Amino acid sequence: MKVIACFAAFLLGSLSCLFASHIRGGYIRVVSGSGSLSYKFEVIRFTDTGSFTGFGGGEVDFGDGTTINLEESDANHETILLDNETSLTKFTINHTYQAPGAYTVMFNEFYRNAGITNMMNSVQTPFFVSTQVIVDPFFGTNSTPELGVFPAVFSRAGSRFFSAVGSKDEQGDSLVYSLAVPLRDFAEEVDSYRWPNDISFYAGENRGETPVLKLDKLSGQLTWDTPRLAGEFAVAYKVIEYRKVDGEVHKLSETTVDLQIINVESDMLPPNIDFEYQGASNGRIDFTVGYETMTADSLEWSFYCSGSLNMNGADISGHQLTDTIAGGANFNGFVALPQSAAKPVYFVLAARSLNSLNPFKTVKSFAVNPTGEEYVISAVGHPKEAVILRTYPNPVAGTMIIQFPELNPNKVQEIELINAAGQSILKTGIPINGNLATLNTEDLPGGIYLLRTYLGQQIYYSRFIKE
Repeated sequence: MKVIACFAAFLLGSLSCLFASHIRGGYIRVVSGSGSLSYKFEVIRFTDTGSFTGFGGGEVDFGDGTTINLEESDANHETILLDNETSLTKFTINHTYQAPGAYTVMFNEFYRNAGITNMMNSVQTPFFVSTQVIVDPFFGTNSTPELGVFPAVFSRAGSRFFSAVGSKDEQGDSLVYSLAVPLRDFAEEVDSYRWPNDISFYAGENRGETPVLKLDKLSGQLTWDTPRLAGEFAVAYKVIEYRKVDGEVHKLSETTVDLQIINVESDMLPPNIDFEYQGASNGRIDFTVGYETMTADSLEWSFYCSGSLNMNGADISGHQLTDTIAGGANFNGFVALPQSAAKPVYFVLAARSLNSLNPFKTVKSFAVNPTGEEYVISAVGHPKEAVILRTYPNPVAGTMIIQFPELNPNKVQEIELINAAGQSILKTGIPINGNLATLNTEDLPGGIYLLRTYLGQQIYYSRFIKE
């Protein structure tokens, strides 16, 4: 019997490895398409190029009841090789919604890769990411943020790790970052997850304080005091997108990004980056930059700034500089600011050794306010959120009941109806009795409609079908 039990355990373990994925992370990007309700969806996955395990399959849910399955053989994808044994695979799918509204787009793959240090039984833990997005012509054209800096996958065990997860936004919307727990399903966190700076990973290190793990809310700078324990650590974060419309701040999207940091023991050292700046009263930000390898290796460095650059007295065409140099590089310059400057100026600095045995890359990012003070997005603490409002019956032929989330006795609430083409066809006030109101839909043509209303700091939506 013991032999049979051992064989069964071996078989189960083999099956787990068979169905495991080589996925290291990913996220979903929603890109505005040809029509107001048409979008391109990019499912982006970071995978381990050294793994022999094939694609685990996966399902995309567009949040409107439509789902599709992804397979490695699909023609609508491309794969790009990145640094540090990582590849990026992008699946592109077009989809059109039937009506405006708030949608949560989801992707899940059956299993994560085995052996994640801060997650129990990762080989049988689903991988899940989502992007919540508002599809509404009221806000104009919008695409969700694109990851601007690919994650520096490898960290050196026992050292402070610097990377940047800052994103690019085509429309220039404001972005805010925060750490999150990886998910295994919609609104379901990985229950065995431990933060990478959990003190249990630092046993025997004689630490006098809690190790640092932080993500700057504006610049996307990720900093981690890595333990001497080598292993693969999972981390997730959220990118929340805000836009000011008619003087009010609205939350347009929330993207969850999932990735891994591979903490390795090594005698090699990451490059060092120094950046100092000073906001001046003459309408510019002065800075000095230093890149340095800790050995005699050649160094590849890059420097990005969202403002207009002047280096060593000469104006720079574009926002990006790259070069290769032996040992290190130092320079100074300034960013000229328009008089109307209100948002931060973003700097992203990256460096890696050209020694093929050194896998480490250092990335630092900074959000510098033109006034020299900490930048706080106006009203972001209380943005207008999108919430689903209950209406019934649905479908409806005559009178529809609208249920508001709170009691508003004898209050008149303005509502707006939008048709499937994104056109506003009705704005009217309706009295609320308690938390209920009624709307006569008899004169509406048959079709799908969006009902939109504001209540306090929130936007409420409801989609209904008129028979």
